[in-house]
Amino acid sequence: MEKLQKLDRFLSDKILWFTIACLLLGIFFCKPFSVLVPFTPVIFAAMTFINTLGCSFRQIGHVATHPVPVLIVLVLLHLVVPVLCLGLCTPLFPDNPLFTTGLVLNFVLPTGVVSLMWVTIGRGNLPLCLSALLLDTLLSPLMVPLSMKLLVGSMVVMDASGMMKDLLFMVALPATLALLCHRIRGGQFAQHWKPRLSPFAKLLMFLIIVSNATGVAPFLKSVTPTLLAVIVVLVGLSVFSYFLGWFVSHRLMRLDFPSVQTVTIVTGARNISAGAVLAAQYFPPDVLFPVAFAPIFTQIMMALAVKLLRRTKAGQADQAAWEAESASVPQ
Repeated sequence: MEKLQKLDRFLSDKILWFTIACLLLGIFFCKPFSVLVPFTPVIFAAMTFINTLGCSFRQIGHVATHPVPVLIVLVLLHLVVPVLCLGLCTPLFPDNPLFTTGLVLNFVLPTGVVSLMWVTIGRGNLPLCLSALLLDTLLSPLMVPLSMKLLVGSMVVMDASGMMKDLLFMVALPATLALLCHRIRGGQFAQHWKPRLSPFAKLLMFLIIVSNATGVAPFLKSVTPTLLAVIVVLVGLSVFSYFLGWFVSHRLMRLDFPSVQTVTIVTGARNISAGAVLAAQYFPPDVLFPVAFAPIFTQIMMALAVKLLRRTKAGQADQAAWEAESASVPQ
């Protein structure tokens, strides 16, 4: 147990460097690692199950008693940013509608499970993060195909039922199974296995990153001005997503700092791994590029978001309050 905890801490501390290493492996050794692609749905399902262990149905019930912040997050994730993306990309890429499809797919995806890790690191509002993450994940088999059909359905022939089945297999079913496991012995089952399986979840995530990177490798070997424009739009809209989450939660809703930090991170994060699997299986190759490229900067962007939020007046006040509370606790 102690060795697994040390491994988990090591992987967490070095997660950015491992992510970069996995991306490089997938890009430069795309042929041998392409064998992972058919297994990514199973790998992703296992990772979802492990990451959801420890969550309970009671935490989902938190959505019913405090629904407004979660509903705002869902509106930003699945309506505001995707519609803005479509409106921006349609005139920018009139001759490459598949790139527009890939960018829209990237921004209709549910929030990423990795947001939970960064909210925990930043001491954000964990119940709010869990509520948004679980609800968005469970709704994703309906939300993603419906959003894609409404926004870009005319651009490609899309197997919406197949996408829904895959999202059920990769996300909804393993998450529900983990929630049921939490009920065994009053949550002791989940508490026992969560720390033991946590490092393996990170290793599975690295395998998915390698697999996803194999899809972007052909594009990077012949970068064109159009691909560079796609990258600029992708990064710019991602930055805007974080800013939008901060602006709405801080300026409009006037939430407390932990909740502002949580809404910001959850609004900016996307479940890129699931998106890459969907893009690879249900869309032409050009659609995969934006989704496959996104992991290259996702972790860096979330780390920067937490750092910048901590430098605000509210962040500094929260840090001072936490340090004062820690100092008052008997050692």
